[in-house]
Amino acid sequence: MKRIASIKTAPDAVTLEKACPKDFVVVDDIGDFTYYPSESAMLEDLEYVDEAACVLDRDGNDCRLVLDRNRNLSLGPSFGPVEFSWLRRAWMNNQHRNLTAHRLQRFYPVSREALLSEMFETLSLERADQEDDGTAWVLDVGDTETHPNTLHDVDVLLAGADHLERATVRDPFGHLYRPVRHGTRRFLAPGSGWIYYVEISARDRRPRHLEAGAEGMVRG
Repeated sequence: MKRIASIKTAPDAVTLEKACPKDFVVVDDIGDFTYYPSESAMLEDLEYVDEAACVLDRDGNDCRLVLDRNRNLSLGPSFGPVEFSWLRRAWMNNQHRNLTAHRLQRFYPVSREALLSEMFETLSLERADQEDDGTAWVLDVGDTETHPNTLHDVDVLLAGADHLERATVRDPFGHLYRPVRHGTRRFLAPGSGWIYYVEISARDRRPRHLEAGAEGMVRG
């Protein structure tokens, strides 16, 4: 009997895109960073070639926009790895300049890999139209743990809280944060002001004043 090799059909373009998503971060001509979940979303949003000072993929390749033969925007070839010092400086400046837009404050990135991970992860989490991908956040307030789907949902749950020192937040990538309320003044009502999230280590999970109290009890 003649042996017939099984023929595997190639997956369609939609299947490939879902299996291997190709997302990008664009640094625009004024130094703002924007996350795009796909090349098509990026090209649809941008309007001219010089609007993107740098287009980055997850490997840190530095690309530019070009015009195709029909004068439409398209993604050009890579210029190679992006310069790490320039990218980190631009990223930190953008975060400090746009605190309300970039409220997830990770540890200072000491390597190129850490910087790229931070950029893609935090920018994707901060997207207002982020869809639930099945991986929830974890909000721990005292002895109560909830599992919001998005950063916006975390904001809503913490909006009316008077004190945030007992709260911790873990994002879908496993990073732990302490929520901090910005803009609190004596003449403002408790719970007012927007919230940003400062990354902490696991050992800093407990509020420092509680750790100091526990240490004093041991020494006593």
